Amino acid sequence: MKEVIILTIISGLVFFTFLVALILGFTKKKKKLKLASLFLFFAFIGCLGWTGYRIISKTYNKVAGTFGVRTGDEIYDALFDERKTNCVKILNFQDQIVPKIDYAIWLHFETCPSELKRILSKHDFNSEKISTKNWNEKIPFAETLDWFNPMKLGDTIMVYEYSTYDSRNIQTIWTNLDSTEVFVRDVLD
Repeated sequence: MKEVIILTIISGLVFFTFLVALILGFTKKKKKLKLASLFLFFAFIGCLGWTGYRIISKTYNKVAGTFGVRTGDEIYDALFDERKTNCVKILNFQDQIVPKIDYAIWLHFETCPSELKRILSKHDFNSEKISTKNWNEKIPFAETLDWFNPMKLGDTIMVYEYSTYDSRNIQTIWTNLDSTEVFVRDVLD
């Protein structure tokens, strides 16, 4: 904070000196003072730009530190509680840092059938076995994630979906038939 205050004071002093040099240059009709004021004006713009950069940089670092980016394992444990086995391997993920701005948590992992069974026991999921042969279904907002493609799970997959009564949290799980590879989308509004 001290740095920002000092930079603001320096920028103010440079601007004040610019104004004094400009006014004296025109009132005394001295070309050197006018040129000096031009130099001081560019120095003021530089100081102002640097001050703005430092303010934005400090603000961004504080916000990023507040929200903090989680690892795939941290996301997994937050969604499904601490795992009971060590058969989970996170392949890809994207966190939902700011709800309503970031659409969902996206997760792709390998697991074992017993761990998937534990995950599915946490909520009352609706399940459906579907064929991916002629599947044209688009997953909202997944088109920006090259790695998120449940069709890679095989010709026939299982889809599990859970939604709170007010639909403020919707969790969709796509898995292959042997329950060893999983894609998850968790929408929290």
